[in-house]
Amino acid sequence: MGTINEEESIRDLNLSYLWLAQRLLQTDRATGMFRLGATPEMAGTLESLTMRSMMSLSSSGQLLCVLRLSRYETVAALARPESPGDAVRLHTAMALSSLGAFDQDAP
Repeated sequence: MGTINEEESIRDLNLSYLWLAQRLLQTDRATGMFRLGATPEMAGTLESLTMRSMMSLSSSGQLLCVLRLSRYETVAALARPESPGDAVRLHTAMALSSLGAFDQDAP
């Protein structure tokens, strides 16, 4: 059984997140901003990142993405296995939209 290299895992997750963020914004900026919880300024910054910049940010040792669901009750409700897929997606969108996604000072 191999050991998990946390720094490498964080880098890989960060790079995947930044790549996905750019792709979401390029495909449909408004929907991408909503899904990412990004302000127009942050969206512009993410869109303008070069691969070199993304590699540098990814290697910071800190997670760049955060879990926006801060209440464990919300996570538990959304993770219930008996919930139908479409209802879960709708509820997730509603829950995230009510969290003040554009409040950059929120944890």
